[in-house]
Amino acid sequence: MNLALNGRVALVTGGSKGIGRAIARALAEEGARVTVTARGAQALQDTARELSAWNVLAVAADATDPKAVDAAVGRVIDAHGALDILVNNVGGAGRFGGFRELGDTDWLSAFDLNVLSMVRFVRAAEPHLRRSKCGRIINISSISGVQPGSFNPHYTATKAATINLSRYLADYLANDRVLVNVVCPGPVHSESWDENVRRVAIERNIPFESAWQQVEREEAAKIPLGRVGEGEDIAGLVTFLASDKSGWATGSCFHVNGGKLRAI
Repeated sequence: MNLALNGRVALVTGGSKGIGRAIARALAEEGARVTVTARGAQALQDTARELSAWNVLAVAADATDPKAVDAAVGRVIDAHGALDILVNNVGGAGRFGGFRELGDTDWLSAFDLNVLSMVRFVRAAEPHLRRSKCGRIINISSISGVQPGSFNPHYTATKAATINLSRYLADYLANDRVLVNVVCPGPVHSESWDENVRRVAIERNIPFESAWQQVEREEAAKIPLGRVGEGEDIAGLVTFLASDKSGWATGSCFHVNGGKLRAI
């Protein structure tokens, strides 16, 4: 699909692995000038090498460090002179656990990584997005933000907060035609997926490969389409939302989960 993103400047946070890397690739394939940020230097180098055909810029940045966030956005402006598309993808559960197992530090860390990271990047990007004629913010939340399970309540609560914040930002930025939407993926193969599999392997005292197969079967059984998602399943929607073809969509929450969400 030709989404006419040629020349537009995009920043994808948490862009070195999984969903973020798939989004970065999809945007680059459509012609956008993409920068990815993440904490891990090796993963960033791997991503830059994988996407070298599109000259993707990789910038190391800790989303929990306000100065690092400001510096990352500054690198984008120095390199391209503008910013049109911000994809807030960085996030995670941190420590996995049930309600009684999680302490205050776990809750605060989850809020810092999943909510305040979005606040920091939007704050740094806001003046540039307001100057853009095609400003877009696309926030990556989770199905658990509207349909929490029985585990990781600190994570699911913060994902609900990202949905609410996205709705606020859509109104806040509407006068300058900066469109803000949120995407809620279901279970997707990613770094978080692998972390959960490692937890299951320890709990069940089985090898990682066996745990991976068991979790895969269990999760796929909960999804009407019968499979766990891939980063590309999310990237296609994000790329569409970044384009002019979604020019009248803002303040909306889009679900991509193979039918797992039991509501409309």
